[in-house]
Amino acid sequence: MKTSAEVVIIGGGINGCTIAYNLSKENSDAVLLEKGSLANGATGRCGGMIWSNQSGVELSKVAISSGERFAELKQDLDADLEYELADALTLALPGEEEDFRKAVDLQKSLGVSIEWLEPDEIRRIAPYIDVDNIPVAGGYRVFDHPANASVNPFYAVEALAANARRLGAEIYTYTEVTGIKVENGRIESVLTTQGEIKTHIVVNAAGGWSSDVAQMVGIKIPTMPYPHSAAALITEPLEPLPYFPESSEIWGRQTKSGQIIAGRADYIAPETAPPTEEPGYNTEASLDYIQHVSEIMQRYIPRLSNVNILRHWGGFFDVTPDALPILGEVDELEGLILACGCSAHGFCFSQAMGKFVTDLIVKREKSSIMGSFNLGRFKREYREYPGRWFGGH
Repeated sequence: MKTSAEVVIIGGGINGCTIAYNLSKENSDAVLLEKGSLANGATGRCGGMIWSNQSGVELSKVAISSGERFAELKQDLDADLEYELADALTLALPGEEEDFRKAVDLQKSLGVSIEWLEPDEIRRIAPYIDVDNIPVAGGYRVFDHPANASVNPFYAVEALAANARRLGAEIYTYTEVTGIKVENGRIESVLTTQGEIKTHIVVNAAGGWSSDVAQMVGIKIPTMPYPHSAAALITEPLEPLPYFPESSEIWGRQTKSGQIIAGRADYIAPETAPPTEEPGYNTEASLDYIQHVSEIMQRYIPRLSNVNILRHWGGFFDVTPDALPILGEVDELEGLILACGCSAHGFCFSQAMGKFVTDLIVKREKSSIMGSFNLGRFKREYREYPGRWFGGH
């Protein structure tokens, strides 16, 4: 194992591997540490989806920027990522039309190819969707735009890691961080189960474990692993559907091989934060969850009634009190950079997050977005909580 590095990244998910790759392209001496296998946290349990319709202008811009960078990765990495543009169809349920139309206007203002559809138009382009039984007030379609796409998360992580190694980065899996040495308000080294690495810059991209990593240097950050709705199921391969209908009840997509990945869409967003359930790392499968998602799928697309479910998995999100990311430096400690707390959008935001962090380290350039997502936005009750916060703080 190396004994020194310019930058040590903690976390081998999509954010950590993206940062390692970007830094290696800039000839930075980077080491990535992962206590298990790559993508063994939220990344390996996500739907691999990129979508532009986020809460507010700033998050939408982050998603669009990330989507544009994802579109370039296949060529940059010389790898098959199963990248596909999505002809996304999102249904507005009764009472949601006004908010959805506002979302359409916002997306249009940001250059996204999007159009509003009335129920009759949805029937015409997707007659297999039971518009009357749902029922549907309308919806919108996003087309031919890189901010609405899908990628195989395992392929993406492996390709990013392989290219980071090719360009000089060192990646150590099954290597747990046991401590971080600090002297005079500055990071000096990272302690691991394989040895010590001297460094003055640590990037905390540990996802659901980011709070634990921060506490190694005496800093509390309000992130927690939140298992609610962080699960999905996958079906047997089917004939291609022009659109998989998403809504505030369900998210999903059809893979390149024809399988449908779907899950419940009631995850925590800025409008519904903070979460009230106790945190945890539970990834056990739930028959109730399978039944719930299956019933929604059958109600939306009756022809799926006899489709076999091949797999189901549980997971957890890395959630903050306002369901927004924590990004950038911290005032209390020189050399600590945070890239965590993305809630259900870590994969979607990853390529933009990777650029923000890389520019900060290499060029000392701070994106304006870092001001909005800085740790300092949280009040004292979230910075001095006696453990993992939930139910408010």
